This record gives sequence, C-alpha cells and structure tokens, in this order.
Amino acid sequence: MAIDKAPRGPRSRARIVRWIVLATVLTAITVIGYLHQVLAVNKPQGVDALCPFGGLETLASFITSGVLIRKIAMSSLVLLGAVLGTAVVFRRSFCGQLCPLGTLQEGFGAIGRKLMRGKRLTMSKSLDRVARLFKYGVLLGFLSITWATSTLVMRSYDPWVAYMHLTTAEVAEYAFGFGVLAVSMAGSMLYDRFFCKYACPMGAFLGLISRFSLFRIRRNAETCIDCTLCDKACPVNIEVSSADVINSAECINCNECVNACPVKDTLEISTSGGTRLSPVAMTGSVVAIFAAAILLGSITGDFSITKPTLAQESGSAAGQGNGGGEGSFLDTGLIRGSTRWNEITEATGIPAETITDIFGIPADDQSRALKDSTELYSVSPGEARAWVDLWQTDRTAAENYVPGTLLSEDHEE
Repeated sequence: MAIDKAPRGPRSRARIVRWIVLATVLTAITVIGYLHQVLAVNKPQGVDALCPFGGLETLASFITSGVLIRKIAMSSLVLLGAVLGTAVVFRRSFCGQLCPLGTLQEGFGAIGRKLMRGKRLTMSKSLDRVARLFKYGVLLGFLSITWATSTLVMRSYDPWVAYMHLTTAEVAEYAFGFGVLAVSMAGSMLYDRFFCKYACPMGAFLGLISRFSLFRIRRNAETCIDCTLCDKACPVNIEVSSADVINSAECINCNECVNACPVKDTLEISTSGGTRLSPVAMTGSVVAIFAAAILLGSITGDFSITKPTLAQESGSAAGQGNGGGEGSFLDTGLIRGSTRWNEITEATGIPAETITDIFGIPADDQSRALKDSTELYSVSPGEARAWVDLWQTDRTAAENYVPGTLLSEDHEE
C-alpha cells in the first residue's frame, strides 16, 4: 500500500509556532518577575498573583468569604479561569503550550539529549506508574492545608516561586524551592518533563479535568505504519502508537506526536464528532482563550499586571475605591516586606518627617522596600506594622516611640 506522506512544512511550522509562544511566555513572565523585585514604582504583580495555581490555592477562601489569601490577586483567578477553559476544550494544553516551567524543562531536556547524544534513561513501567501518582498527593496535601489555614504553605517549596526569586538575596527563604527547581531541571536532562510527570500539582489537577475535554489526539490504525516516531517524540512517554485515542491524563497536548507522524491524517486532533484542528490552530486557540480572559479581566478591573499601591489596596478592602491620605485608617495586615515607606505615608497621612525623626530614614530613601531597609535602619517590616498600628490608635505614644520596643511577626514578600 502506497504511503500518503504528511508534508513537512506544516509540521515544522507547528513546532516553530509552539516554541515561539512558549519562549514568549517564559521571557515575559521572567521579565515581570525581575521588574517586581527591582522597581519602586509601577511594580508588577508578584509571582503568586500571576500564577493560575494561586487562583486554585485561594479558591476556597474566595468562595466561602469573598477574601483572597494574602499575596494572591484576582488576576490569579482570571488566569485559573483561562486554564480551566482551555482544559475543558483542549485538555492539558496549558502545560504543553504555555507553561513557562514546562518550557524550562524541555529546554534542559534538549541539553540532556545533546550531552547524551540522543540517548535517554528509562524507568521501569511499574515504577514510573507509581511515581506519577506522587503529584496527586502533592495536589491533595498542599490544597488541603492551604484551604484549611488560608496561607500559602506551598510557597517555600514551589520551584517556580524560587525561579522568580533568582535575582534576589532571599536564597535562604526559598532554599527548598531552589532545591526542587535544581532537581527538576537536572531530572529533565535525564527524563523529559521530570517535574511535570512526577510532582506538579497543577498538572495533576488538569489531568483530572482532561478526562472530560472535547478534543483529543486520535490515531488512524489503518494508515499507521508503526514507525513509533510518535512515541519517541512524546515528552511524557505515552505509547501513542498503540492507542486509538489518547485518553491518558499525562498527555500535555504539546502535539509533538502529531508533528512527528510521517503519514498524512494518521494522527489528528479532533472531537468524537469528527471536528478536526491542526496543531497550529490549536495553539492559536489556546492563546486566544487566554488573551480573551485577560482582556475581559482588564475591562472589569479583575486583572492587572501592575501591583496596586498600599492606598489602593486599603481603599479597595474598605470598599471605598482609592484610600489613603490624612485621617485614613489602614489595615496594617496589608503592609508587607515589599511595601515602601512612602506608600505608608500616602495611605495613612503619616508625615515623612515623622518617619525620619523616629527611625532615622531620610525622606529621599523612603522609596526603599521595608525588607531592604531593615539592615540599614534596623526596623523590620513587623515593627513598621506595629508602629503604624500605634500611630492610628495613640498618636502621642507613636510620636514618642523608641525604636526596637515593638515586636511583631514579619511577613516578607
């Protein structure tokens, strides 16, 4: 039987388009993370506020009380909605088409293949099957504790949070996360998508949702020539060549198997009713869903790349729009390590001169984040919170305050 070869052009374009999208997302989010650390004004949101898993972490708190877990913003819920939208239609397409941590793993995987001259380590199927269950335990464990305590318990262990703090001096705070990141990248050089396969809680969650998705990869057994190129291309080691429909929760919809297939119309992305999409069209659809969610969220005010000022947060929390100014009462729980002294002045009306008189911080240095001024001026974010509380309840006592006499738990960011 003559083989109707699949043209190489569309397959190559599909790979190029996918990698352009992946590289763009990774670059953009890396730049945003860096700017969050270094900018004093117009600071971008932190990593937790721009991660869809953050939306999942705060979901219980938001549903039951309408309050977001600290460090999480509505933008995370918008992104979670976009991820769920793509998952319902295209399974774990976020993992294979957008996820920046997945991009890093595939990059290190490519380095590993170069170093090992195309060879990859293999794991026994029984051990691999058991190891992949670990990510479901991670999902259940961290979500259970987070929903029960309304705190981001995973933050110190999250490799993506660690990655976004690579340019900071907070190595000790994220030591475990850096360790997980290092193991994940090293592991990906030996086993493709190491973290995705064995430890990613978001991947586990989307794997459950993918059971009900509309589009799947389907194989035409009549035209398949059993070349197993699809198996070799799959970064999560699914045996595509032996399945009629790829139902595995491990499939990340990267479409590398479709692009590797040399026979026309043998592997295709389609619904059970026969509606088909090319890999490029699927990538474009995933990007369009995210773009629409972000646009809608921006219009409604639920999505913003830029972090609100302390006065804006305070006013929003009080239901007053923009807060701040003389006589305003500030919820000091909003003061974080990344908060600047001049934000406190704006939100509370405390004169900059008073801060200088009491703590010795010059007015022109009050744009420095609290956590960065601790070593210079010996005032921690916790003490700053306690002092602002004192100012709002007993101004005379605050004006006569002796630094170092108030203690409060620090919350860095």
